Amino acid sequence: MPMKPPGSTESTPTLAQRTKGVDSARRVLQILLQFSDGRPELTLDDVLETHEISVPSAYRYLSLLREMNLIEERVKGVFILSPQILRLARAADLSLDYRAEVQPILDRLRDLTGETALYLRQVNDAAVCLAISESDHPISISFQPGHLMPLHGGAAAKILFAEYSAPKRKQYLDRLNPPLSRAQRARLEADLAEIGRAGYAESVAEVDAGVWAVADAARLHGTLIGAITVVAPEYRLDDAQKDRIRDAVRTGAAEFSALLGH
Repeated sequence: MPMKPPGSTESTPTLAQRTKGVDSARRVLQILLQFSDGRPELTLDDVLETHEISVPSAYRYLSLLREMNLIEERVKGVFILSPQILRLARAADLSLDYRAEVQPILDRLRDLTGETALYLRQVNDAAVCLAISESDHPISISFQPGHLMPLHGGAAAKILFAEYSAPKRKQYLDRLNPPLSRAQRARLEADLAEIGRAGYAESVAEVDAGVWAVADAARLHGTLIGAITVVAPEYRLDDAQKDRIRDAVRTGAAEFSALLGH
């Protein structure tokens, strides 16, 4: 998938609540999370630039990660993840519930619509992509397997957020930093109410610029377990294509729920 271009013009608020008294531990984990597919190596300069810390502090944090066998120094000053990470990855893989079951449904949605299909579920106060079936058409989206995203933006995430009770929803919104404006909160509440009435969700450019999405809920014996969504650049969709994708997503979500029920 191509590198992600600048997304929507609005910044994405994040939750402000943090665990107190663990700043050093947080910094170590932030350094570890800098590794990615696009950045398999880190240098001391990368750490210093990103975290604005002293050289001794950077060395101390990197030394702790080496002590725990989470990273290795490939050459002097260049660090990579160690094989120990594979054990964690396998454990994470086993915890991704229903990924194997949903993949064939996502693949069918991709084939039917010609667009990218995803499965998301809630993790704490965030949405995480667990599975994806990518189309042959180039599209850059923020939701990627394992990436945590806010619950209040995008069709699939708002399917999950719509299940929140009013007090829990208010608590989530009150913690956003920067906060949503009064008008943004009112618009979001209206969107969530419409999701409750319609049973599915649509969005345009809420997460990524120019991207249209439709999503529907997947349920196990009536309990929400996730959301199935198809995303596509809006410029290449007419009303008839949107109707076809909308119907396919709703059918796919119903098939997935029925499969799990059996």
